[in-house]
Amino acid sequence: MKLKRSSGFIFAMCVVVLLYTFAPVYALTDETRAESGFVPNVEISAKAVYLYNIDTDTVIYSKNANQPMPPAAMTKLMTAILALEMTDNLDSEEVTYPLSAQNYLWEYQQEHGRVANAGLMAGDTFSMRDALYALMLPSANDVAISMAEHLSGSQESFVTQMNNRARELGALNTNFANSSGLSHSQNLSTAYDIAQLAMHAIKLPGFTEIATTPSWNATLKNRNISLTWTSTNRMQSSSSSYYYPNSQGIIGGYVPGGGFCMVSTASKDGFTYLLVVMGCGEYVDNEINLNREMQFVDSARIYNWVFDSFRIKSLMEKGKTVHGVPIKLSSQQDQVKLMAGDRFTSLLPSDIELSDVTLVPYTLDEFTAPVKKNDPAGEMVLLLSGEEIGRVPLVFAESVEASAMLIILARIQSITRSFWFKFSLTLFVLLVILYTIFMMRHNRKNRHNTYRRRRRL
Repeated sequence: MKLKRSSGFIFAMCVVVLLYTFAPVYALTDETRAESGFVPNVEISAKAVYLYNIDTDTVIYSKNANQPMPPAAMTKLMTAILALEMTDNLDSEEVTYPLSAQNYLWEYQQEHGRVANAGLMAGDTFSMRDALYALMLPSANDVAISMAEHLSGSQESFVTQMNNRARELGALNTNFANSSGLSHSQNLSTAYDIAQLAMHAIKLPGFTEIATTPSWNATLKNRNISLTWTSTNRMQSSSSSYYYPNSQGIIGGYVPGGGFCMVSTASKDGFTYLLVVMGCGEYVDNEINLNREMQFVDSARIYNWVFDSFRIKSLMEKGKTVHGVPIKLSSQQDQVKLMAGDRFTSLLPSDIELSDVTLVPYTLDEFTAPVKKNDPAGEMVLLLSGEEIGRVPLVFAESVEASAMLIILARIQSITRSFWFKFSLTLFVLLVILYTIFMMRHNRKNRHNTYRRRRRL
């Protein structure tokens, strides 16, 4: 009985050793990131808004920014981008207003009512530069169709190019159905997508100059007459009640059922913002008031709020010691200091204090010597009201040498913790156990044989 109990105990110990040897190790990581945003304290009618600070690459306010809605005349932004990218010389390239476009617009206006045009007649010829001014200032639909057919041969082919280029520029929730923005159930975009297109457009040579010009005189080459086109952007007209002196472009419009919309930029005190508003409107008895173009009102209110409420603030200085982490294999110290590897500034509400910002280090729980000053050591996440507003790289604030004796001890410890050491130890224990069981049985058998021989004697 003693032998069986001993064998059972030894077997249980073997199982424990094996479980220890092959037990998995689990590590938990935190990859949670938050997006920041602020809500204007002003009343706005827009169903979708995207407000972006160009200087700091910061999204200030976003409301339904990824919800597809009719972009109306903002569609012409994509038409202008392709025209600028596909035309080598804006002055020598000639565009003609085709009879097919004139007939299409005549039929459209019979059904939907008058739409914005440049006052062209079939066969009128003008430069691509003139076309761009007509496109962006009076939002001329006759010119938008003419440009599409001139650049791609047909409206359908041009629309395909519009959608392909839009996706390349990051407008992934956009589907253009025409080059003009005229009412169409499949002509949809989002405030975010329009902002991406606008950010690309203002980088193209000549675009901003065209989009911010109050009026333009064009010459029709076939009739040798001049036409004057005036911007429909009332925020840029000093004689308008919607005049906003800090704004620059870009284009806005209206589509039945979709309300007013606008994409614009505005600068003040060294800050420049890009703003998209969609689905704007003042409604009376469920009917939109076409005499009150709320895209201008909403835009001005949002701009006033952001200019009055936000400032650039320095939240982290380069070289500032911000954290300490335990370090092993050093006989001189048990902790190494970490410091900010870069300076960090952010656009924040004026009433925010530095004490309102929470610093959360993302780094190892422990480092191993040697480490060198200024080498990467992790990141410091900056949180405001629980939302991430930025990240700063962390570097070592000092160099720490390793102890030779502690390195040797650590290597020995590493060996004893290795898989093969544990496997060898387990195998050795098993062999000892088997040998012990074998010897116990062998000795028992010898004692039994000796006892039997003695009895025979």
